[in-house]
Amino acid sequence: MMQMEHRLGQQQVQRLMLTQRMQQAIQILQLSKLELEQFVQQELEQNPVLEQDLKQVDPELPSKTESENHDETQTFDDRDFDLDSYAGEWGLPSKTGTDLSRNPDLDERRQYYENSITKEESFTSRLLAQLRMLEDPVLEDIGERIIGDIDDRGYFTGSIEEIAAEKGVALEVVEEALSRIQQFEPTGVGARDTVECLLLQINATYPNEAELKVLVSEYLGELERRQIPKIAKAMGVKPERVEELKDMLATLDPWPGHEYSLPQPQYVTPDVIVEKIEEEYVVYLTHEGIPQLHVGERYRRMARDGKVTKDEKKYIMEKVDAAKWLIRNIEQRQQTILRIANAIVDVQKDFLDKGVEAIKPLTLQEIADKVGVHEATVSRATRGKYMQTPQGLFEMKYFFSPGLKKDSGDAQSSKSVKSMIGKIIEEEDKSRPLSDQRIADMLKERGINIARRTVTKYREALGILSTSMRKEY
Repeated sequence: MMQMEHRLGQQQVQRLMLTQRMQQAIQILQLSKLELEQFVQQELEQNPVLEQDLKQVDPELPSKTESENHDETQTFDDRDFDLDSYAGEWGLPSKTGTDLSRNPDLDERRQYYENSITKEESFTSRLLAQLRMLEDPVLEDIGERIIGDIDDRGYFTGSIEEIAAEKGVALEVVEEALSRIQQFEPTGVGARDTVECLLLQINATYPNEAELKVLVSEYLGELERRQIPKIAKAMGVKPERVEELKDMLATLDPWPGHEYSLPQPQYVTPDVIVEKIEEEYVVYLTHEGIPQLHVGERYRRMARDGKVTKDEKKYIMEKVDAAKWLIRNIEQRQQTILRIANAIVDVQKDFLDKGVEAIKPLTLQEIADKVGVHEATVSRATRGKYMQTPQGLFEMKYFFSPGLKKDSGDAQSSKSVKSMIGKIIEEEDKSRPLSDQRIADMLKERGINIARRTVTKYREALGILSTSMRKEY
């Protein structure tokens, strides 16, 4: 008979445990500047010992060199973290020797934005304001009802009959109110369809272009399908005249309310700046928007004061420790971004010199190997981070792209190939636009092996129309 017995034993298991400090470091690394600013604000509210450094750095004072800052980071660990000497000041240089780490008080900045930025007037309120100027109570009452049925495109989507019945007035009264609203700004508002919207704008912008009105009223569908010869024959004009009318039409807006429904633009500031100094590219961190933090002197004194209780001292030391690690993790974030940016610049010097057509294929793993970090770290460090270069402002993720095989055995970045396709189409004869197959053949002549379907895919990604749609007469 089998006997059951219980035994106690030890077994060694390897397990990766992320401490709270490590989790915070990972979280901070992947935050954008704005997100980091918001995160730090929360920490300032929750940790009484943590204070923001409001001190401005004198631009006349010499700043540390980049190598000195790098050396500090290399030797930095929890054991030699000197809270009294390390005040959260990082001071990386600019080419003029000024410190880029200046950061005004969050409250002061918030007050500035609140005072200087006004809320955009809504589309509906703009229409209602124009309606009030009519000073006609009947039209105003009906007009409010009509405006309530104008959508984000600027189109009237309601029913004249329903409004007339609801208000107890004749159809003609509602039609008159709608006609008055159709004279409001933006031009074309209150139209019931695309044709009416464009005709309203033509009456205001090109009142003497009778042929343009005919084109929109009778041949808009054919125009969308680029049937220029058919339209020209039907209208009794030359194809060149249809092209002229088409160009006029392109200046009009089929969705006049669209600009009011778009989200406000989000402005970004670079995390790093790349400049060419004496034939060498130099990378600088910009600390604008990166809060400078320190532990309040008052709490350090309290922790040393024998008058506080044991529990009070424990609480203070826990908060001080949390503050130290937050400062350390922000510094680590900055240095990781800088190291990755330097590695990207080392690879993409041709891009910095010549532009997108010279960008090289690059993977996250390649940069991870160069920097000596995990691929996931590179992904987090480049998320929402921006690099100001001689070629413009780019998200750091922009510099990563797969490659296409060249006859020489080298790889060509897909971004550079897209740029080539765009340039080829830009320079083509518009009366005889190039087919995707012809573009693929032209690229093969340059040593780039690419299939026609890949050209089609890249062309569509660039927002470029097909051959037939690009043809001009």
